[in-house]
Amino acid sequence: IGGHLDSWDLGTGAIDDGTGVAITMSAAALIGKQQTKPKRTIRVVLFANEEQGVYGGKAYAAARVKANEVGQQVIAAESDFGAGRIYSLKTNISEVRLAGLTPLLRALAPLDITLGANDAGGSADFGPMREAGAPVADLQQDGSNYFDIHHSARDTLDQVNPEDLKQNVAAYAVFARFFADE
Repeated sequence: IGGHLDSWDLGTGAIDDGTGVAITMSAAALIGKQQTKPKRTIRVVLFANEEQGVYGGKAYAAARVKANEVGQQVIAAESDFGAGRIYSLKTNISEVRLAGLTPLLRALAPLDITLGANDAGGSADFGPMREAGAPVADLQQDGSNYFDIHHSARDTLDQVNPEDLKQNVAAYAVFARFFADE
């Protein structure tokens, strides 16, 4: 799971992509506080240079390919669309794995998250991993006001709804833990 480190001169970068970094790091921190440890490692990746050509995502994928690790990646998901409530989980996984998502969907139901299509792109930074053959997911957020704030002077922390942010953290924690134990 991950987000990218960048901001724009007009604002602080809270929406793009401070919240993505905070969401994924907080989700991992919650999992780390649990009594039982996940079966697999959960890696939090903080990408750089997404805006100028996805160079961080490309470098990460190239390193995984070089280390022959792409096939070991269980799934990847990036938070990169602000902090609006997550309403859907899109995947890009095999039909066999898709059939086993019932426990995850039950755990996400109290957060009002349903299963979307199986055509996830992996967002900008994990897109190169998807292209290299890794399974990806998109936790789809409500972006109805994202482009009113993104890359503007309004891209500040006061634009983030704390309850929506908590829902995102919970969703990423449930998602990451499920796939780490799958």
